[in-house]
Amino acid sequence: MEHIIENDTLTIKLCGRIDSNNAAEAEKEIFGIIEESGAESVVLDAENTEYISSAGLRIILKLKKTIDNSKIINASPEVYEIFEMTGFSEIIDVEKALREISVDGCEKIGEGGFGIVYRIDDETIVKIYKAVGTDTIKREMNYAKQAFIKGIPTAISYDMVKCGGRYGAVFELIKSDTLANAIMKEPERLDEYVEKYTALVKTVQSTDVSDIISVRANDLYREVFESIKDYMTDDEYGAFMRLFDAIPDSNTMVHGDLHARNVMVQDGELLLIDMDEIMCGHPIYDLCNLYFAYKDMPRQRGGDYTMQYFGMSMEMCENFIKKFGQIYFSGLTGEQFKTMVDGMEAFAQMRYAYARLIHINATSASHGIPRETLLEGAAQLIRESVLPNIDTAIESLKYIP
Repeated sequence: MEHIIENDTLTIKLCGRIDSNNAAEAEKEIFGIIEESGAESVVLDAENTEYISSAGLRIILKLKKTIDNSKIINASPEVYEIFEMTGFSEIIDVEKALREISVDGCEKIGEGGFGIVYRIDDETIVKIYKAVGTDTIKREMNYAKQAFIKGIPTAISYDMVKCGGRYGAVFELIKSDTLANAIMKEPERLDEYVEKYTALVKTVQSTDVSDIISVRANDLYREVFESIKDYMTDDEYGAFMRLFDAIPDSNTMVHGDLHARNVMVQDGELLLIDMDEIMCGHPIYDLCNLYFAYKDMPRQRGGDYTMQYFGMSMEMCENFIKKFGQIYFSGLTGEQFKTMVDGMEAFAQMRYAYARLIHINATSASHGIPRETLLEGAAQLIRESVLPNIDTAIESLKYIP
């Protein structure tokens, strides 16, 4: 049997049939390889396995009892069905072989930091991930399922696939379109769409997900901003941290990227997609991203960028966030609304710096610019655009419903 060891994990490739005729020989070979390797984690690759009988299943049971950290991958539908019918899929982790698809010629719906979403046909879309493994995809699929159960309208993935050298998740979204496309096609319905969108945002922000998500937005943001601590004075950094000290803790959902290309319109209803960044936290973490995306970014980069990234013109982005603010903060008076807008601007710049740091922390340089220079630039952004408005930003928090 072919086998390889990577990162202390032994992978053994099974092949052909494993039945009463060869089970004893297969068992001897498998456990001989394991003993020789000294591995504490074993993966059985069943890509070339045609059939496994009860005699073969007993080998799997012995393996699981010997090395608990064991699993089976690339099981064909026929072999997977055997594990399902016998209950072995409850004993050991069994992964189906992934079907291969192509997105050549498919409409590109949107693109984010983790993946690109394509429409395959009238009934399905697929998110092709850029550089993550199957565990990350499974986690996002589970998040979407759990969020749906809790009452958040979200598309549920029913299949994991391969596309070239990458992995993807397929979602059923019959005759749907992105909210961005719907707005651009029917601009006269902007108010209607924004009302529905605001209701969706408030549903997200009122749903407790602490039992399914351990990542907390406040902790994550603090951790990311640690990287600029040495590029600010103690007084500057301490003043900046006051912002996070003032944000109330919350167990409700933060989607992390609620722009209109991550919302689908299906039969007049809105559904969330792209659940890979969800966290627990205060609504400000979604609001600051929205205000940066639809108010600040269009001013910085212009209409060509907004069309490419958000699928909306610069003018429509501005109208969208204006209408959203009017509806979301409808109970505020003139002076309160101004405080909220000014505070949101500071939070939006904080979110911009956060996004820059995520990119900087993932690389040693960008476009030939040393990492240290980039970190100093992020610190300067905080110094110039956030620190002068810290008190206003903190004051604005009390106006968030």
